[in-house]
Amino acid sequence: MRTPGAQVLAEGRAAAPASIHQTAYLRREAARSEAEVKLRARREGRVTYHAHVGSTDWSTTAAALREIEAGLAEDGEVCDRFGLTLSRAMSVDEATRGSLHKETGPALRPEEWAVLGEAAAIQPHLGDFMIGTPAGATHARLALAAGVTTIGNLGQYWSFEVPGGQDDRQVTEATVRAVGMLAAWRDRGALVHSYLDDGVAMQAGSYGSYVGWAALERHVVEDLCGARLAHSYGGLVDDPWHRAVVHLAVDDVHDREHLGSMVYGDTVSMRPHDHAHNAEVLRRYLTVDLACQLRRPTGHAVHPVPLTEAERVPTGAENLEVQRVAHALERDVRCSGAVVDWDRAERLAGEVAAYALRFRDATLALLVDDGVAVADPVEVLLALRALGLAGLEDRLRLPPPRAVADLVPWKARQVRATVAGLAGTVPDLRGTRVVLAVLDVHDVVRDALLRTLPRAGAEVVLLPSSATPASVVHAAIAEDADAVVLGTYNGAALEVGRELRAAVDATAYDGLVIMGGRLNQDLGGDSPVEVTDELRALGLTPAATLEEACRLLGERAHGPSRPEFT
Repeated sequence: MRTPGAQVLAEGRAAAPASIHQTAYLRREAARSEAEVKLRARREGRVTYHAHVGSTDWSTTAAALREIEAGLAEDGEVCDRFGLTLSRAMSVDEATRGSLHKETGPALRPEEWAVLGEAAAIQPHLGDFMIGTPAGATHARLALAAGVTTIGNLGQYWSFEVPGGQDDRQVTEATVRAVGMLAAWRDRGALVHSYLDDGVAMQAGSYGSYVGWAALERHVVEDLCGARLAHSYGGLVDDPWHRAVVHLAVDDVHDREHLGSMVYGDTVSMRPHDHAHNAEVLRRYLTVDLACQLRRPTGHAVHPVPLTEAERVPTGAENLEVQRVAHALERDVRCSGAVVDWDRAERLAGEVAAYALRFRDATLALLVDDGVAVADPVEVLLALRALGLAGLEDRLRLPPPRAVADLVPWKARQVRATVAGLAGTVPDLRGTRVVLAVLDVHDVVRDALLRTLPRAGAEVVLLPSSATPASVVHAAIAEDADAVVLGTYNGAALEVGRELRAAVDATAYDGLVIMGGRLNQDLGGDSPVEVTDELRALGLTPAATLEEACRLLGERAHGPSRPEFT
């Protein structure tokens, strides 16, 4: 039975906690919410700072926060907020967490919610596996009660699925209930956070539809649900010019009243074990992000990414190091001349925002034509999730102006470059059938293989990110696949590998099983450890690169034929 969205929203409002804890940070700032601090900082021209922390357990994470706070206090500086990198197990209720793989990041226990805002005078932000998941409403209530007033991540609603599958309507209703809780506390400063780079916005062919998706999210959260939306971006926005234009354009579609959560640091440009390069990346993007906050303040906290981010979970000391770099750089930026051509940036951002609003309006008209109840937030969310941004671009056929079309996001450029780099190196795969699954939202590799393998003659069967290792093997048997290519990135590679091995043994599947991605495992230490050798010992085939995966598929295609199952 379908529950009307208005009823779901009302249920969420009614379920909101009766009070919100005043965290150590809010007590120090004499504020009732983080939004109040952001508004004050915006008026005063003060830049705020964000750190992303997420060790394998809460106690280690809390110690890192205290180290950051104490170190900055010696300099007379502060870190305003921290994002807690939670485990994917947080997407489900505590009773069923054991069914999911142990991955990077803590999964909060009941007693830990109350101390989130007390480990240090740094305001907690929860934006991983909260809103947009089956347990989103339950956890939004706990977070609000604990004094967390910026909660997300709506971006993950579009792109995330619980391993093993989920009921999309149930998840959507849980999402609207959670948004309803934050709507109930809007006057107190509660913000719904959405990280655009985590969601389908990164399917965009240009930043015009990327910002158009932001406008759609604002319509749902603010116009249909009555909450306030805080957009975030940045992890996958590598071009400093793009960062400036996106900052201005997103603010424009918020009627220049945007109160953002944080602008995430450029992580895609960072390299493992190349700290000199990473330091250059850090200074490059921070210079623009700081300048944006001084030019048009939106309350976004700036985020200095630790130089070790591409290798492992950074320590408190490594976070402190880059926080100090950022504070020192702010002083330089304040004294320097313009770091970008602001007049040109403002004009281009205006074009992007104008196209984005046309994109939003055309999408809503399309939903009406499709028979969607566009006043119902549940139905609108479900329809948009089913379409996706790539599907919308295809159906709308709404070409952006040339200047906007030339603003191509990192992911689209990366997929094109990856496919081009593989050209001429992929063997003949005619007659080869491949089951492809990437078990999280890291879909650049997936999209590159979806373009490359068919061009080489392979037939590709794509499984959703909710696939389990066992379901991947069963699909390979059902499809009579010659090979499986499976990607995993979240610190659970060995668990995934063991489940794959068990499924192979149980079914007698004799095809090639290739594993790629970030092949490490959270074994309870400070950081996940490399498990490539362990996977090889299980009889699986790790591939460090796409070229290697394609070569392995070619060897399989031209090697001895598999015997038929009997």
